[in-house]
Amino acid sequence: MICILTTRAHTYTHPLKECGSAVWVATYDELFSTPAVPMGTWIFTDLDRLDFWELELAARVYQELKAAGARVLNNPALVNQRFSLLRRLKNAGLNSFSVWRVEDGEMPDRYPVFLRTQSAHRGVLGELIHDEETLRQEIDKACAEGYPAKQLMIIEYCAQPAGDGVFRKLAAYRVGDKITPALSVHESHWAAKYGEEGLAGEALYAEELQLIRDNPFAGDLLKACNIGHIEYGRIDFGLVDGKVEVYEINTNPSVRFTMKHPYPARLESTALSKALYAEAMSAIDTPGSGQQIEIKAVSSSLEREPGWTPDAVAGWTP
Repeated sequence: MICILTTRAHTYTHPLKECGSAVWVATYDELFSTPAVPMGTWIFTDLDRLDFWELELAARVYQELKAAGARVLNNPALVNQRFSLLRRLKNAGLNSFSVWRVEDGEMPDRYPVFLRTQSAHRGVLGELIHDEETLRQEIDKACAEGYPAKQLMIIEYCAQPAGDGVFRKLAAYRVGDKITPALSVHESHWAAKYGEEGLAGEALYAEELQLIRDNPFAGDLLKACNIGHIEYGRIDFGLVDGKVEVYEINTNPSVRFTMKHPYPARLESTALSKALYAEAMSAIDTPGSGQQIEIKAVSSSLEREPGWTPDAVAGWTP
């Protein structure tokens, strides 16, 4: 049994038909309202969407599960979220681009840059910014639109077309100790996120297939995950002059393997990526034993603010 923990609004990311019969999804609300859970493999995701009380409580439950002998991935007390991850990757020399917090009042020493938020998965805010005056104007504009300065981060641009103006965002999953290649996204915009139908041609899909077969970036990607204390998630990255640049590691990625495409190479890539992901998930599975693990953190291990209670959600047992 493998249980993937998500926030209530984001349980859709891991459909069971894609992840396998051994996988089920539960919410933190359910976890925080139950006195005991089954022995199994527990994956903590969506940590950037938890408030500080929930994050602390999740970290305490993680420790209880681990102490009881369960296999647990993504320690909520250690996982680096977006800003801290990018800063640590730069300091470690794995990334070549820098990142700054708006609330710290620092300005970049290199341009172009762009804005995005530390939380949420909305992508970039606006276009590339080429000088300090424009950056200050864009920060003021973002705050006027309701984006808190505490959430805003400045990221140095670091991307390169894969050919003929087509930008490619590469991806891979980390599942336990394994890095499994995922499908690419191709867009004409530098901040490739969702992909544009019909943009990439046969040559790019053939190259993608070879990358999935060879998995040449596994070493660098595993180092990046280890730096961020992330044991499960999807790494989004690009290549600049042949060097890996990690843009984000999403602990609650949408797992989809759509077997419809006009190019045979993309269909083969999809099938191979799906098989590798399933193999990696199978490797971390814990067979059901019927054993229950008592969860004490909710009732006794955490001092909470007066009036704070977890939502009581029925239907916990898978």
